[in-house]
Amino acid sequence: MRICVIGAGIAGTLLAWRLRSYPAVEVDLVTGVPGPDATAASGGGVRGFETHPEQRRLAVESLAELFETPGLLDQAGYTETGSTYLMAGYDGLEDAVAEVEHVHPGSTEVVDGSTLRRLGWHGLPDGTVGVLEKRAGFIRPDHLRALVIYQLARSENSRVVTGPVLGLVPHPDGSVTCRTPSGSDRYDVVVVAAGPWTPGLLTGNALPADQYRTKAIQVAVHRVAGALPTMFVDETSDLYGRPTADGGLLLGVDTHRWSVPPGSSAPIHDLTAQAVRLAGERLPHLRLLETAHTVTNADCYADPPVLTLWSVLGSTHRLFTFTGGSGGSVKTALAASRTAANTLLGTGTNTRTTTSRTENKRMTIMEPGTRRSTDATSLTRYHTIGIGAGPSNLSLAALYKNVTTEKLALFDSRPVAGWHTPLLYPGVRMQTGWMKDLVSLVDPRHELTFLNYLVTSGRLYALINSQFDSLPRIEYERYLAWATERLGVVNFSSRVDSIAITDDGFEVSVDGTPVAVSEHLVLGLGTRPVWPDYVRNLPSGRAFIADELGVRMPDLEPHKADPIAVVGGGQTGLECVLRLLGSGFTDIRWLGRNQWFRSIDDSPMANELYRPSHIEFLQGLNRSKRREMIVDSRYSGDAITPGGLRALYQGNYDGLLTLGRFPVTLLPGRDVTSSELLADGLLRLNCSTVASAAEHHDVRHVVVAAGREHVQAPFSDDLRERIDYDDDGEMLVEPDYSVRWKGMNGHRIYSFNASRYSHGLTNAGLTQLPVRAAIVLNSMFDREIYPISDELCAVQW
Repeated sequence: MRICVIGAGIAGTLLAWRLRSYPAVEVDLVTGVPGPDATAASGGGVRGFETHPEQRRLAVESLAELFETPGLLDQAGYTETGSTYLMAGYDGLEDAVAEVEHVHPGSTEVVDGSTLRRLGWHGLPDGTVGVLEKRAGFIRPDHLRALVIYQLARSENSRVVTGPVLGLVPHPDGSVTCRTPSGSDRYDVVVVAAGPWTPGLLTGNALPADQYRTKAIQVAVHRVAGALPTMFVDETSDLYGRPTADGGLLLGVDTHRWSVPPGSSAPIHDLTAQAVRLAGERLPHLRLLETAHTVTNADCYADPPVLTLWSVLGSTHRLFTFTGGSGGSVKTALAASRTAANTLLGTGTNTRTTTSRTENKRMTIMEPGTRRSTDATSLTRYHTIGIGAGPSNLSLAALYKNVTTEKLALFDSRPVAGWHTPLLYPGVRMQTGWMKDLVSLVDPRHELTFLNYLVTSGRLYALINSQFDSLPRIEYERYLAWATERLGVVNFSSRVDSIAITDDGFEVSVDGTPVAVSEHLVLGLGTRPVWPDYVRNLPSGRAFIADELGVRMPDLEPHKADPIAVVGGGQTGLECVLRLLGSGFTDIRWLGRNQWFRSIDDSPMANELYRPSHIEFLQGLNRSKRREMIVDSRYSGDAITPGGLRALYQGNYDGLLTLGRFPVTLLPGRDVTSSELLADGLLRLNCSTVASAAEHHDVRHVVVAAGREHVQAPFSDDLRERIDYDDDGEMLVEPDYSVRWKGMNGHRIYSFNASRYSHGLTNAGLTQLPVRAAIVLNSMFDREIYPISDELCAVQW
């Protein structure tokens, strides 16, 4: 069966994605006119409660699929904010809420006006009630849409065809011809999912479109001061909004402007001012600062307001529309696309009951570059397999592609490209310069330099003129994602759980199934957060690692005046303190074990430690002397960015001017030894101090930033027994980053990030990424592919 889906918004792309997973189905997705659309303009809000019964069912089921499919949850960029839905009470509301509760127990409740006032809402009409929903938030629909389109374009049974549609011709047998700039194709089924372009497309081809109307939508993102609300809809004033990922507030108000042209982007005069005025009345504690940007577009509406299939010409033809929601199809598109696909293919019930483990894996949207073996009896053979797709292995893959035609693949457990994503707060900066990217130190003419990323993405002048002392860490992550997409060698959502040695080489298994074999193996496994014993007995919602701070922030909002502790005196600890300080917390205790919170030594002499010449020098020392020197110089890198400490002190002083006291108390020389939950609900941290005196701190929450530990390679028992280990139980790593092991037979294992006391401070950092990768390639191919020259050095080690 050949099916054409017209429209590359979130509804159309998800429908095409569903259809292509069925056997014997070929799908073409026809894109529309280039430019902004409703998906790009969408606020991305997702929740379960809706007042319309069918809309509610689809929203509940869509939210359930998100939560039950971790890969999809990550790929959609879900951020939990909670939701508040304000309206006049009506008969049947309790039953409606019970429907949400049935699928998401403990998530939803109805509250009265007095409770809403305690939550900060004011000026509400008498009789207003609120539906509070904990498991709600927003996704990044444009990002999800892009991932789907990328996969459709590279699938064997789907195509992405450049539009616009120039003509639709229904035939007597029910088939439909679709004409685009690239030609005409005849399909068994055509579905028009073109959002606000739907009415015009139908009427332009003499087809009925009376039930559809277009409507203007406009939202603005504001900088704010004060506690942010949850995502909300206020039916009593037509105001709606949600927090943004960078701490701002997206606000909109119903435009009541119908029959606008699709793609309309002309701002509606005074609408933003109206939203600001209403927000000031409803949320007086919230202070709106400047408007960061405004987005205006159009979407398609119908009656009833449900995203569903509609037959255009009745049952004799297979021409449908898939649009006509209430303008918020993001909330319902997952379930609605499943229902629509089932209806089109006659596969039975349209109501979702559960999502199996198999379906979760099949329906995961893979990041660009994904390749997964589906036949465990016919393994794909590679020259080199890398475990992990972090900066180290990406650097290796980038240099590799320019010097050999041999095949390389990287396997990574994450669903999409990322780098310490949970810690990427706005304002967080890198500790290395931008020239130290994946390739430049050994191949500055490579296409994957950071400079080329800036030029091709149009960001060069904006970044230069921003005059950053240190690069934003979010920018570096985006650079890595850009490079990953262009390399096309990463298998995401592929957690390697076994590496065995066979006669054919290294056999790699994912989820217990062998998927690939290779001549050589490169380990780039990275690190994971340390979870100290002294906080393991505390409630997980009250004590958590720094990586969880972002998702925990909505729960912490009501406790901004309560004491909160950050344990860990390194860079991550500082970033958590800055995030809390910037979010309005007024009693932050920062505890660290060292005598003071040390900043990085960024002097010219300290930077000499990060040159190839110093790495070479270290290799000539005996093991004990090398370890002694590395420990002595650790604070040249394992410390805090000086600018970060300056930002903390300045923010703390600003707090002093406002509060009359410092909101952050710095507590160096404290070693937390144990903890306990007190009868009054506070958490007590028991510490030893530099003066050996016992000390305790009672706080409401604890954020643990106690460092990171290496992830161990999942070697089979046989392979693990062949590895040579040192006295500390660590793998013995040679100067060329190869691992010493018995019975190599020409097969080599290389390891990044796990040889600190043999290769020095550059082992796990970003400063020498391409140098390390070049050394490995020279060793792997037994010739000098990339010369490593560092002779012009004034220091004689």
